[in-house]
Amino acid sequence: MNRLSELVSDDRFALAFRTRTPAPARPAALLVLLHGVGGNESNLANLADGVPDDTLVVLPRGRLSLGPDQYAWYRVAFTAKGSQFSTDEADASRRALITFVEQLQSAYGIAPQRTVIAGFSQGGILSASVALSAPESVRGFALLAARILPELEPVLAPRERQVHLHALVAHGRDDATLPAAWAQQADAWLERLGVAHQLRLYPGGHGIAPAMAADFHAWLAPLLAAPSAMARLELGSDATIVRGAIDDGTPLHLAPGVEQLVTEQLTHAPLVLAMENAIAAIEDELARVPPRVRGMALASDDLSLRAIATAAGVGTAPTITREAVEQVFARLSAVALGRPAIGEGLPAEPVFVATVLIVRELMHHLDIAAIHLEGIGRRADPDPQRLAGTTHAKTPLHHVH
Repeated sequence: MNRLSELVSDDRFALAFRTRTPAPARPAALLVLLHGVGGNESNLANLADGVPDDTLVVLPRGRLSLGPDQYAWYRVAFTAKGSQFSTDEADASRRALITFVEQLQSAYGIAPQRTVIAGFSQGGILSASVALSAPESVRGFALLAARILPELEPVLAPRERQVHLHALVAHGRDDATLPAAWAQQADAWLERLGVAHQLRLYPGGHGIAPAMAADFHAWLAPLLAAPSAMARLELGSDATIVRGAIDDGTPLHLAPGVEQLVTEQLTHAPLVLAMENAIAAIEDELARVPPRVRGMALASDDLSLRAIATAAGVGTAPTITREAVEQVFARLSAVALGRPAIGEGLPAEPVFVATVLIVRELMHHLDIAAIHLEGIGRRADPDPQRLAGTTHAKTPLHHVH
């Protein structure tokens, strides 16, 4: 089991903190864990177990002292009318944590793309506050028995700056301190913001149960992984495969190829029926994919993915999220029902439809929250009309009937 360092109080850092020991000599990633109200930096030590050894795990102490070994990020009182708290203290802690994360990254040479902030209860509240107001500072955040403060809305970053974020919302169904309705509200809010996220509910109350901790570690691992360690998605003509998902290096077949889907499913029926048949064909092959690859970290240099991202309005983002793909799929469905493709700003080739269907289904069935697009933007054409179909069949959508 890992142990914690002595408390570090250093003028170079905005907060006092402990680290998991032994700390890596050259950390490749950073995890910041925030305790709840009335707790202290040692409370989440057990959550550090299972985190990759090359990750620097930092546990800061809350700014406000409530008593011996009791700290908080802001003072809160629970009354018959609900919780009452100091918004000024909450905002001061949010700003201090943003500075603290940046100081850690600078001191240890860790990129924001490999930084995650997470916390329990009030600590989870602050993790969301940091990530959603300063999304460039982190790659992801986790709310463990926590909520998103409605008071955060005035300092939320614009939606386009949040497209790379990943979030986990984990909550006990019987939580009497912060009822599970807060998790549902967080889920809906993140959906509106377009933040890739997972919602997990568990039996039990206000705490971190073993199942919650296990899900946290499973969600965390791909976010801390180096891009080179990610499995690689290849959208081929005859097959959709992923390399690096299996230890022996064998390519894993996921779904039909783009041209195969166009030829077999998208040229012989009205588009709405053709899309249904294509989805069924993709699902048949995805059903044979081994469950162990669910949630894998996935990257690709396929230009057609940038075309989808561009169609979704996030063409310069480093990732394409499941929500972005779903938005493009909804617009394709409108085209299938008679709306002109040009009215939706979508490419007019069946290959674009095939690519969207393949990517959408694999992301849903394999629980892929986002696909990393590192390296694509430097050589990709930003116009999806020209990107789609450059190497595949080009029959316009209005001819597919």
